[in-house]
Amino acid sequence: MHQRQTSYLRSGAALASVLACVAILALAPRAGHAQGQCPTELKEQTSGAVADGGTICATAVSNKCTFQLELCVNQLEASCTPQDLKKKKIRASSPTLCAGGIGKVNLKANGMSSVCGSFVGVTVKTKKHGTKARSCKIRGKAKKAKTGITLLCQPESAPCSTSTTTTTTTTLVCLTTTTLPTCGNGVVDAGEQCDPPCGAGCASGQFCNSSCQCVAATAACTCPASTKLDFTTDVGTGTCGAVTNDSGANLTCLSCAGLYFGGGAVAVPLPATVPDMGSSLTKVSACSDTCLTLANFTSTDTGSNRNCTSVNCLFGPPLPIPNTAAAPLSTCVINIVAADAQGFAQCDTGASSINLPLTSLTYLFGDLLNGTTPDRPSVDGIQPCPICKKACKVCASTGASNGMACTSNADCGAGGFCGGSTCTSDTDCPAGISCSAAPQCLGGPNDGLACTPGSGSLGDPYPTSHDCPPPGFPVGTLAGQPIGTLPIPFALTTSISSKPGVVSGTQQRVFCGYCRDAANTGCFEGDPTAAMDGCPEPAGALHPCTSDADCTTANYASCEQRDQGAFRQGSAANVFEVGAPAGSMIDGAAHPSTLVSVFCVPPTFNPAIDAAADLPGPGAVSLPGHAQLLP
Repeated sequence: MHQRQTSYLRSGAALASVLACVAILALAPRAGHAQGQCPTELKEQTSGAVADGGTICATAVSNKCTFQLELCVNQLEASCTPQDLKKKKIRASSPTLCAGGIGKVNLKANGMSSVCGSFVGVTVKTKKHGTKARSCKIRGKAKKAKTGITLLCQPESAPCSTSTTTTTTTTLVCLTTTTLPTCGNGVVDAGEQCDPPCGAGCASGQFCNSSCQCVAATAACTCPASTKLDFTTDVGTGTCGAVTNDSGANLTCLSCAGLYFGGGAVAVPLPATVPDMGSSLTKVSACSDTCLTLANFTSTDTGSNRNCTSVNCLFGPPLPIPNTAAAPLSTCVINIVAADAQGFAQCDTGASSINLPLTSLTYLFGDLLNGTTPDRPSVDGIQPCPICKKACKVCASTGASNGMACTSNADCGAGGFCGGSTCTSDTDCPAGISCSAAPQCLGGPNDGLACTPGSGSLGDPYPTSHDCPPPGFPVGTLAGQPIGTLPIPFALTTSISSKPGVVSGTQQRVFCGYCRDAANTGCFEGDPTAAMDGCPEPAGALHPCTSDADCTTANYASCEQRDQGAFRQGSAANVFEVGAPAGSMIDGAAHPSTLVSVFCVPPTFNPAIDAAADLPGPGAVSLPGHAQLLP
């Protein structure tokens, strides 16, 4: 049944923060959508999803109310079927034109995926010069799935009543799994001596078997003769986690193959899509019973720096993070292994855990392929990274060769590049211009050169390839790029990865603390341009923390993140991702598996990027793929 609860909005509302447990919740059918079709919803940033017919009340300030709203489509619930919405632009509307900014409450659909737009401020004014309330109806529709809510703006003289104003909400289900195994859930439960994989929780000389019991590590190896474990990412579908509030209810679902980051005020549409086809090889350095000890491979071992797991190896193809709300703040991330991989896996269950710290190099060019210079050809959509696709063989230059047919960059003269708009055949190109027979780089220092896609075609920013690096990679080849070099403590598991929000500094829900001058400037310790940014000096080094006691520099005494909460959810109390073991890998075949991690993202110290991404703050990722033991 629908749950009715008192709900009203006011500035500075206090919300408690406790650790929410992973829960599998029942769900009654939602109103406002065709039977069987996954619903369309409008969400309010603090109270979450508002069911069809619900009302949100706010008390006016200076004769107007501002409601932070987000439109979502194909929202998962029990026994619903997502509709193929293709790439349609879907907007909320106000039939009586009473809501300012309603046109910005929109999203770009992505086929059958569950998609939300960004939270946008929608204003409703009171009536009679601020003496009378005004109600405004808001609608959202995707095919036959529709929803309608009412925004009620009360005058300051008659504020919202907590006893009479109600919002109808529904329980959001993120995971359709009805049970989660206790052995392998990352927690030592009753009857267990440990929790796998392998050595976790056992004394020296023992390891944790697939029954969560500690056994001698001297047992003979029962796994097949294998030298390496390969994990390759796949295209993600469905949900792999959630953000919950202080009562354990889901505020938002976390998509599989989605990368999430930032606190409660993120302005970048989430999630970013994690590319498929990324392969990482770890060495089987020891085996006892069913336990495999995993270590790093070098580029010499694997023959490539794109699938090894040692310091300075590349992790996955270039990662574009398009910002559809502010294209100039779109970024391209190159992930590099910061410390040699180490971990464990069990060949009989496919459970694994791998510690693989990364350095994320963040490049800022906005929409790189915007047609502004010859090496930045115009391509539809937002491409923060160069892409690897077939292109019309036409010169792009500032000289006489511009627009001429070509076969290579050499045909286009100094400063010219052979490659225009993307194509699949000659018919996509201007008359007399052919489409390239093979993919080539579009954008970046290798513009016009041949390439091999490092990912599938996952939307406008893809495919990317390390054959097509962004300008400024390798580091040192372009002044001012990358704009940030971020240390990411990446610990991947097929179990559950979670992080609670705690009270720290002046904030109520801190997931990832860094020492900060919260009382005055709001600056974080470690800013390399502290004086220019108006921050206290000396700025010291970046300082992660768990409480104020960790912050020993007088000018940076508070342990906080930029804004409390997680992933646009200001009331977030817990973030979790649920992995999936591969099952028995004894046959040497590839088996579906999901690795997950919840981690912390430090500030870039670029004011515009940190404001848009709300950094520092938490991060979460799920990597659906397949695992395989290889000889």
